[in-house]
This record gives sequence, structure tokens and C-alpha cells, in this order.
Amino acid sequence: MNQFIAFIKLIRLPNLLIIAFTQYAIRFAVVGSFLGISGFELQMSELDFFLLSLSTVMIAAGGYIINDYFDTKVDRVNRPTKIIVGKYIKRRVCMGAHIIINAIAFLIALYVAYKMGNIKLALIQFLSIGALWYYSVYFKKQVLIGNLVVAILAALVPFVAGYYELVLQQVNALETVNLTMFYVEQGTAFDDVMLLFQQILKNIMQWVIGYSLFAFLSTIIREIIKDIEDYEGDKKYGSNTLPVVYGKKMAKYVAQVVAVLMMMILGFLQYQQIQSNDTTSFMYFLFAIQIPLGYIVFQLSKAQEKKDYSKLSNYTKLVMLSGIVYSFLFTYSLFQA
Repeated sequence: MNQFIAFIKLIRLPNLLIIAFTQYAIRFAVVGSFLGISGFELQMSELDFFLLSLSTVMIAAGGYIINDYFDTKVDRVNRPTKIIVGKYIKRRVCMGAHIIINAIAFLIALYVAYKMGNIKLALIQFLSIGALWYYSVYFKKQVLIGNLVVAILAALVPFVAGYYELVLQQVNALETVNLTMFYVEQGTAFDDVMLLFQQILKNIMQWVIGYSLFAFLSTIIREIIKDIEDYEGDKKYGSNTLPVVYGKKMAKYVAQVVAVLMMMILGFLQYQQIQSNDTTSFMYFLFAIQIPLGYIVFQLSKAQEKKDYSKLSNYTKLVMLSGIVYSFLFTYSLFQA
């Protein structure tokens, strides 16, 4: 394996593409749809959003690098055929790449935050970089803490994509409503238009938070399953993960409980879909998310071998991807309503 291919594998390119896809799906299929159907426009420029997404992807890439850097010994037990650091790429090169990638990512985040007139927004990227470092060094070896840190960072992916746009919408709300007054029926009160606009932004935030919660819960499930899969290496090198400390049976039970909680939340959304006659969304949730989640819950009870948990981890990733893809079906249903 040449160094270029090794580096692509090290930074998990498919995962990075999913991160970028998620952020663009939130931007256009959720935020853009809500605004567009009401006659409003996105405020964040395409270049600035691209830079925001690039910064997110680069931080994730840096996180994968530093995680593998500190996980070399454990991976010799858990994934002996997939080791990159020290085998195909020198350790010092990996550390250098981690520092450079994160430095560039943070500078990009600072630039975007500056362009938006709120430099404090760059704290999100700064804290994410720090969280990924401490996750690799400390958090991932603690019961559930590592899982929660990764889940929070996963939730930030859709949240950031929506939140940055909403910040700009709020900053420019007065100007937006003033412009809109030229196109509404004569005699319409300014306060009424502003109230409508604020309600739209509130709806967008609810959906963004909903996607963030979906990412949070599905990531917890997947991380626990991966911890069970990595049980042997984690136990050998003293990582106090949930299955190591409380046993595989308890870890499976926790993952199942979280999955059932997800199914209940989705069931509530499906009830609302039926109430609004959105049969298409109901069926999509049922076959693309609910049934696969139920299958994961069922198969977790039967899983015994490392390969079983590897398959379930991949199934969970497919559920996560199905949730992202739904945003485009949501756009269709929104414009058909």
C-alpha cells in the first residue's frame, strides 16, 4: 500500500464525505426548503458555507489521525490488518499532519466566524479539536464518557450547518422583513410579517435539533457496539469501556435501550405524519429506519462473534445515512403540502 492510499484510509474518506453530505443536506433540504417555500433566501454565501463544511471535515480527519496514533497497540489486537500508523505512515508524520490539518481548519473557522461578525462562533471548532484530542488520550478509556463525547461531536455536524445560517438570519431579520413588505398584501402589518419570519426560524431550529438528536442517539448505539467489538484489545490495554467494566451483556442492553428510545421518538414523529396525511414520510421512517433499528435490537441479543458486532456497526451507519437521506424526501413533502 502506497502512502497516499494509506493516508486516505487513515482519514476515513468515506466518513468525511458523509459529514460533508450531511451538512449540505441540512443547508439545502431543511433550512433552504423552509426558507424557500415562504419566499425567503439563505443568507450565508456558498463560499462561506463550503469553508465551514471544509473546516468540519478537516477537524474530523484530524480526529481520526490522532485516534489511530494513540490506538496503535490496541489496534494490533482489534484490527491487526488495518493498522496504518507506524506501518505505512511514520508516527511523527501522522502527528505533524494532525497539527497542520487542525491548525488550518481552525483558521478557516476563524475566518468564517469573522465574516459572520461573531468571532465567538469559532469556539465550537476550537472545543471540538480539543475534545477529539482528549477523547483519544483519555475520554475513550472511560465508561460511556468517550461514547458521549463522540455522540456530541456527531450531533454538532448537522447543528453547525443549521445554526450558522440561523445566526445570520437573526442578524439580518429586520432587513429581510423590510424587503418582504414590498411583496406582501397591502396593509399587512410589519409585526405580523416579523412574527411569521420568526416562526419559520423556530421551525428550522426544531428540525436542526431533531437531526442533531438523531445523530447523537444513533452514534451512541454505534459506539457501544464498536466497544463490544473491540473488547479484547480494550481489556488487554486497560481501557475502561462499558463492556470491559460491566460486561458485554450490559453493554448490549444499554445499546438496545438507546435504540428503543430512538424508535419511540421516531414513533411519535410518525404519529404526527399520519395526523398530517404524510404517508410517504411515515412509510420511509418505517422501512428505512424503524425496521432496521428493530433488527439491530434483535440481532444484538444474538450476537456473539466479533464479526457479528462489525455487521451491526455497519447496519447502524446505514440507519444514520437513511436519516440524512430523508431530508430530501422531507423537501419533496414540504413543497407538495
